[in-house]
Amino acid sequence: MKLKYIFTAILSILIGCVSAMGQPQSVMKSYNFSRALEEAKKGNKAEAIDFLKKEVTDNPNNGYAFFTMAVLQADGEDYSGAMSAINTALKKLPKKDKEFVARSYASRGQLYAIAGDTVKSMEDYVTALNVNPTDADILESYGQILYELKRYDEADKNYRQIVSLNPASVMGYMGLGRDAYAVGNYDEAVRQYNTVIGMYDDYSSGYAFRAESYLKLGKYLEAVDDIMKALSIDNDAKAHHYLFEFPEGKTTLVITKLKGMAVKNPHNAEWYYYMGQLYNDRKMYAEAIEALKEAYNIDAHPVFLELMGDCYQSLGNFTKALEVITEAQQMRPDDLDLISTKGDILGESGDIEGAIEEWTRFIDKAPALFYGYYRRGFFEDNSERTDDALSDYDMAIMLDPTYAYAYLGKGDMLMRKGDNDKALETYRKVVELDTIPNNQSCAMYALLALGEKERAIDFMQQIIANDPTDCGNYYDGACFYSRMGDLDKSLTNLRKAFELGFRRFHHVMSDDDLKELRGTQGFEELMYEYNKPISEFDDSSDNNELVGQEYEITNIPFTADSGCVSVKCTINDLPLSFIFDTGASTVSLSMVEANFMLKNGYLKKEDFIGSQRFVDANGGISEGTVVNLRNVDFGGLHLNNVRASIVRNQKAPLLLGQTVLGRLGSIEIDNPGKKLIIKR
Repeated sequence: MKLKYIFTAILSILIGCVSAMGQPQSVMKSYNFSRALEEAKKGNKAEAIDFLKKEVTDNPNNGYAFFTMAVLQADGEDYSGAMSAINTALKKLPKKDKEFVARSYASRGQLYAIAGDTVKSMEDYVTALNVNPTDADILESYGQILYELKRYDEADKNYRQIVSLNPASVMGYMGLGRDAYAVGNYDEAVRQYNTVIGMYDDYSSGYAFRAESYLKLGKYLEAVDDIMKALSIDNDAKAHHYLFEFPEGKTTLVITKLKGMAVKNPHNAEWYYYMGQLYNDRKMYAEAIEALKEAYNIDAHPVFLELMGDCYQSLGNFTKALEVITEAQQMRPDDLDLISTKGDILGESGDIEGAIEEWTRFIDKAPALFYGYYRRGFFEDNSERTDDALSDYDMAIMLDPTYAYAYLGKGDMLMRKGDNDKALETYRKVVELDTIPNNQSCAMYALLALGEKERAIDFMQQIIANDPTDCGNYYDGACFYSRMGDLDKSLTNLRKAFELGFRRFHHVMSDDDLKELRGTQGFEELMYEYNKPISEFDDSSDNNELVGQEYEITNIPFTADSGCVSVKCTINDLPLSFIFDTGASTVSLSMVEANFMLKNGYLKKEDFIGSQRFVDANGGISEGTVVNLRNVDFGGLHLNNVRASIVRNQKAPLLLGQTVLGRLGSIEIDNPGKKLIIKR
């Protein structure tokens, strides 16, 4: 529920305000209460609540302590405890302290909103504003609730009050713009966002929301310019979303703008990544791969390889997909997304045992996630390991009783074992859970098994009608009609799936649902027509099997220094010694080395990219300047365009992280021989 997140955001503001709201000195001098505030500011909520409990035990009339406890409990989603604490706060707080009393009513109003009691919620907000009508935070919070309830005229009154109190209020004008957009007055929305941008030209949300309105007005050039601006400020999430909302005919316009941004920012890989995402969204996989290669050349990040693998997989080129995902795993061997992606690629390429092994790795690392068991069960199902599949489907259901596909798999396994009564009971659960036909539906199979043929056909047709461009829907249609015995319709749907880009040929050849269809001449002709070698990326490595292929091995000596592995390398032709750190995400330089490199020409002004935040070994967040290292030589292995962070700490060690290590290959440490063994 959106209100929950709004409440959390407001409470975080309140945490920062608690100690500044004119409380009596007797309260502030309390040891437990002051310690609670200190821990809350540090983010140690559990410790803060412990101190507050001690405080209210010693000082049961301290309404401020109850208020703060409610804030923290609600932020931790203990809404029952928060409601009890805020009710006590309202009894204990001095009535003359209008600021705290008003915010207490507003906080309780948020709790009622989360509970779905809008009547009591609005009563409390009205009371809060009667107590303190000039509290902009309360006005904004109430305005948000009214917006969520689609009471836009009333929400407008709150936002106009905010603007009258503070003519430079961003949230006031943004609220007015959002209300105007909601009622279809897009020109007025643009006018309000213009006011925001006029005051704060570096506020990304102003551009992102204005782009949304421009899209509705059909002003695509203005919209795309606003999106580029928002993304260049802080990678605005809303702007990123609207990259994909342009009509198909405007794809070239958006790509042209992205290419322009990439030229202006040659060391920023994100513009090529956005291109890759957009091309992938438009099913232009070859173009997506080329854009992602450019991104990876700038910044060797596994996310680029992951999407590249998806694109290769969509093209049916599973060898290349497996190659790039394996490379990404060298950087992040424990990444669950990469493990799951590799498992699926192995399965789709016909290596079912490899897929099961990879999904077993996933389960070992995340035993509480239902999806690992479901996917392993799926591949066990396809390899006739019925009992194993049934066991995994049961585990998936236990961990998530709402996932319809797990019940479908279980029903199929029970039917295969001849336990028809239990199978039919399980199919009925599928129908109970999957009620709205969509791209993720499977109820049509269960309905068919239950003998409700006409209802099953209608459900299947609704799925395709809801999204006739999705190749997976037509593949489901092929499976459905094959199960039903209508092989002509099955073949027609399979052809349509292939026409729209479905390329899971190994799966087609092993899928039980298509068993009857595979025996027809039409199927053989269709497979011959579409299941041809991929030529778009047919280089010398494409047709090599990864298993058993030869590796180039490089040995690099290191020295041990205070328990650390130190290696020699050159950066922009400057010899340096770095700490070999597989846990570091990037290369990092201290200010000392960076200043030396800049003064002596090893770094140039155009090498400086910007700044980024990162977490250090102690869990602290630091901000460092990001530079592009034009060339890095590591044991004779040459890499171009490596991203590095300059740490503001003068004494920070030089770390060689994953932006280099991940591009080298698999790395082993030979401690007796004091050498690193790199396999490429």
